[in-house]
Amino acid sequence: MWPCGLRRRDTAAAVQQFRREPRLQHWAQEGTLTIPRNKGELLFASVSFSVPSPSDLFMPSSKVFYFRRLLSRKRGGYYSLFQFLLVYVLLQGHASHSLNHTCHPTDLEALLAFSNGWDRKGAKLIGWHPNDTACCFWTGIFSDLGRVVGLDLFNKSLHGGISSLITSLDGLVTLNLSCNSLHVQPPEGLARLARLQVLDLSVNMFSGPFPVREDGFLAIEVVNISFNKFTGPHPTFPGAMNLAVLDISSNCFSGGFNTRALCVAPVKALRFSGNEFNGEVLTGFGRCRMLTELFIDGSGITGSILGDLYTLSELRRLSLRENQLSGSLSEYLGNFSQLIHIDLSYNMFTGVIPYVFGGLRRLEFLNLASNSFSGTLSASLLSCPMLRVINLRNNSLSGEIALDFNLLPRLNVLDAGSNMLSGAIPPSLMWCTELKTLNFGRNKLEGEIPESFKHLLSLSHLSLAQNGFTKLHYSNSRLRRV
Repeated sequence: MWPCGLRRRDTAAAVQQFRREPRLQHWAQEGTLTIPRNKGELLFASVSFSVPSPSDLFMPSSKVFYFRRLLSRKRGGYYSLFQFLLVYVLLQGHASHSLNHTCHPTDLEALLAFSNGWDRKGAKLIGWHPNDTACCFWTGIFSDLGRVVGLDLFNKSLHGGISSLITSLDGLVTLNLSCNSLHVQPPEGLARLARLQVLDLSVNMFSGPFPVREDGFLAIEVVNISFNKFTGPHPTFPGAMNLAVLDISSNCFSGGFNTRALCVAPVKALRFSGNEFNGEVLTGFGRCRMLTELFIDGSGITGSILGDLYTLSELRRLSLRENQLSGSLSEYLGNFSQLIHIDLSYNMFTGVIPYVFGGLRRLEFLNLASNSFSGTLSASLLSCPMLRVINLRNNSLSGEIALDFNLLPRLNVLDAGSNMLSGAIPPSLMWCTELKTLNFGRNKLEGEIPESFKHLLSLSHLSLAQNGFTKLHYSNSRLRRV
């Protein structure tokens, strides 16, 4: 997983920029830090969306000042990755100051007990045995003055469980055990790690209820326990005043949503997809005033979208696909002025698509496929100049396509197949020069294929089958030039 949703092609540019910074090169020559040379050295990114801040790691003030000043003047497409790499180097550089110190005895005992619970066959680990007391050299360990502050064993082919002695690592800030084959239930004492900010146990085989307690996880900011087999009610963190991201996707959690406990903190992202929630449980999310991302795909929820959800003015991504939601969409949908992505596909929504897109000018992705929407295409879609994907496939939309596509120049995907649209294909589609997928199949369209289709040079997928087009022989010669 790349930090902050960054593109892989940003990596090379950011690393090269790193290697050109003279002060970083000077510190590298001193041996006080290691500059990452390629993307293979960025595994600490797998702690997900956050790493300890420099102040948390007690870095020398001169380096903190330099890094902050450097960050303040960096811009460009790889800015976020560059920022991440700076923190990465900060961690690596400070770890090098601690390499001359042996582990704190408590930490060493906890790490060895932790490793005794593994089947290490196939694991590529350096250290991790009783005869080596300098745990700062061990694979995946990040330390500060001999105390372990970070443990990153992402994708190390580990099998077994987690020893309860791991809770003795009372200086731990980040814990990443993702993409292994660890199982059983994590120890309840994890909640007592008072400095823990980032917890990633995703893609393992943990089961049973997730261990939480009223006064636990006080410093936690990011929790990712997705792709496991946890059961019972979803976890809440009532004592975590800084919780920002909670990802419990692809587990077996059931029941309803405890938004009263979830939304005590200014949580920004809730990812609950792929669980076994049941009944009319989509209530109470209006309490999460700072929420920017809500994903509850494929979780068996029913009912309608209630009014309090529409009050989330900061929401940027909303995905409720593959559920059994019904009813109509409210005019209050226009309140989502910051919305970038909305996916309500594969539900049972009815009624017309509301004329509200004038308030959604940042919208890039709209998927309402496989519902029972009726009426015509909403002309207010033309008020969304950032739209890249419009998917309205498999509904009951009718009438002509009365849209001026000149106002949607960034459109990549337009899928309105399997509806009851009539009339001709609008020639203005020629202005969608970035269009790659166009599906008008299984409608009631007629007339000729527009001559302007020859301008759609990016088009790679086209479906116009089962309509009433005329002069298809002549039209096909045009399509061959696309």
